[in-house]
Amino acid sequence: MATKSCELVLCFFVFFVISFSAISVSAQTCDNTTGTFIPNSPYDKNRRLILSTLASNVTAQEGYFIGSIGIAPDQVFATGMCAPGSERDVCSLCIRTTSESLLQSCLDQADAFFWSGEETLCLVRYANRPFSGLLVMDPLGAIFNTGELNTNQTVFDIEWNNLTSSMIAGITSSSSGGNNSSKYYSDDIALVPDFKNISALMQCTPDVSSEDCNTCLRQNVVDYDNCCRGHQGGVMSRPNCFFRWEVYPFSGAIDQINLPKSPPPSITPPSPIANITKNGKSLLEHFQKIVLFCFCLFFLFFLVFVYLCF
Repeated sequence: MATKSCELVLCFFVFFVISFSAISVSAQTCDNTTGTFIPNSPYDKNRRLILSTLASNVTAQEGYFIGSIGIAPDQVFATGMCAPGSERDVCSLCIRTTSESLLQSCLDQADAFFWSGEETLCLVRYANRPFSGLLVMDPLGAIFNTGELNTNQTVFDIEWNNLTSSMIAGITSSSSGGNNSSKYYSDDIALVPDFKNISALMQCTPDVSSEDCNTCLRQNVVDYDNCCRGHQGGVMSRPNCFFRWEVYPFSGAIDQINLPKSPPPSITPPSPIANITKNGKSLLEHFQKIVLFCFCLFFLFFLVFVYLCF
């Protein structure tokens, strides 16, 4: 009897460990609020077809493409975009790998997006409805670095706020004409006294107005400040805008800026934790609650296991 009890508790323990591992969330944002489809249905086939040709369409249109395929209710709308200045083959690879990631992660969601990239930044989005020119604020994708700043937060906040505010003002007041990937784009740096350089990148999709771009980017900055203030960087992304900042230069940004010298980082930046939600509420708060609950559950299973088996 004791052996069976031990086996039962052990099974619960294994299930818990597997479930807990699911907390680590990928950066793909699959929207469950706008409908689903049946795998291998006409909609799914159209989705796969338009994403399979997206890379070639984006590179042929100088880094930005928006289009559709099929007839309602199976019509799929999609867009792809690379950061301005991206090499053709680098842009194509980014769009292809990002499209494949969405196909693998969003198995039946009719709306999804993913800002991604190693060598450059790129966006892939598909939906079951037209979205060109429409500002969409949900869902929100968020990633933050677990490392803490370990500096004067007041001084840091002044430089960080100045950097983000000036970037948004520059993007939305002097955007280039036409619908291309350079219309709403900026990367910049700032030197925080007694700390190091901080690097930032912002971009909006070129189909939205400058006012909508301003709204979207400002909300990204506010959401990061609400959830992740005091950490060493992070990402806030929405279907129409993207914001990333780090305490080190990163791929896809700051590649044409002469960086002022700063002391080398004392530690290697820790791996970020991804956390995706459907709204702009505090992501860190939700994550901490989940971790605390799982830890308590883990401890309870451990006590039961020890009591029954030893």
